[in-house]
Amino acid sequence: MSDEVKEMYDVIIIGAGPGGMTAAIYAHRANLKTLMLEKAAPGGKMISTWEVENYTGMGKVSGFEISEKMFNHTQELGIEYQYGDVSEVIDEGDTKKVVTIDGTTYETHVVIIGSGTEPRKLGVPGEDRLSSKGISWCAICDGAFFKGKHVLVVGGGNSAIEEAIYLTTMNVKVTVLNILDSLQADKKAIMQADRTGMIDYLLGYEVLSFNGESKLENITIRNLKTKEESTLDLPGAFIFIGAVPETSFVKKLGITNQHGFIEANARMETRVKGIYGIGDVLDKELRQIVTATADGAIAAQNASKYIEELKSKNKSK
Repeated sequence: MSDEVKEMYDVIIIGAGPGGMTAAIYAHRANLKTLMLEKAAPGGKMISTWEVENYTGMGKVSGFEISEKMFNHTQELGIEYQYGDVSEVIDEGDTKKVVTIDGTTYETHVVIIGSGTEPRKLGVPGEDRLSSKGISWCAICDGAFFKGKHVLVVGGGNSAIEEAIYLTTMNVKVTVLNILDSLQADKKAIMQADRTGMIDYLLGYEVLSFNGESKLENITIRNLKTKEESTLDLPGAFIFIGAVPETSFVKKLGITNQHGFIEANARMETRVKGIYGIGDVLDKELRQIVTATADGAIAAQNASKYIEELKSKNKSK
């Protein structure tokens, strides 16, 4: 571990999802010394999205393909990219410190946070113990393990239905369980699901526990109206009930709401000067690839103006 401060940057971007990579491109075009830090693979959640058909100009394409194109674009421009799992961002006025879990400290004038979200858990018995032993939060990652079998998908929004449809392409029969008595997914997704002929529904049910020793063997569920409990003998469960923001590293800065999402204005500015938020990590209504890229462009543009102001202020001293 090292507490030594690395070289000074104009902009450090935390997260290399669509918003982070777009911010990096715009910052680079503004001639700012830029670093992208990412603790996983470039693309964020986009990389594990089976199919995207609403990103303008791309038609129907996989999330992996968009991720690869965006990342290659950043590397063709020579934008610096490093692995980094950030543990803390420290505000020191005109400069900020970005500290990673291995003790590396970077210094910068601007931090753009695009760290995204992680899947929300049900919080029921057996969920943590059987994680990766039958329980998953990524159909494109783990769906192949269940070819020809029958699994449960928990959730009723677009993500749940789209992932259920993807599973059927591998000859997986799917039961979708939703705590509400209706689905929240849009009509097109529901129609696509119905056309597969391999998806049925349990609406108005909740999961009570995941059961099994070394792997998932069955799932205890309850009908919310009748309170009747029953057991589903299924070897797999995929959970898509929303997401929680990855913002623990900025908790001390006071820039998040009670749910942990970053609060930012139309310029992507947070309550701390020089710190911006973009993408899914924001408190916002719509979380899509196209909105994340827009956030990244706006944040980088305003970061450039902020750095110009800093330089002018320092020159006048």
